[in-house]
Amino acid sequence: MPFRLPPPVIRTLFTLALIAIFILAMIPMAVVPQVVDFQDKLHHSAAFAVLTLLGWAGWPARINAVAGGLLGYGILIEICQHTLTTNRFGEPMDVVADMLGIVIARWIIQARTARPA
Repeated sequence: MPFRLPPPVIRTLFTLALIAIFILAMIPMAVVPQVVDFQDKLHHSAAFAVLTLLGWAGWPARINAVAGGLLGYGILIEICQHTLTTNRFGEPMDVVADMLGIVIARWIIQARTARPA
């Protein structure tokens, strides 16, 4: 039997991840060695895939609401970067990368919950 965290713990982790990602999005950009040109987009996709999976684990019956809320959250981050910071700027392609992460997580969720015929 696999170890499972109770939903309240997962929901707390989800909330902490939302806060951490927002803070990281607002602070001056850290110097991260660049391996590929689209590395920033990979970070966005990975973060939103993890958020989607945490959201699904915390609210399994509300995955559509979680996914929609995360898309809005990604847009909010870009707006805040554009309007509230002097060292960051909002990029529409970051929202596309966020959506890709959500879609990838949804595929994982579908594969995980699919029942054999």
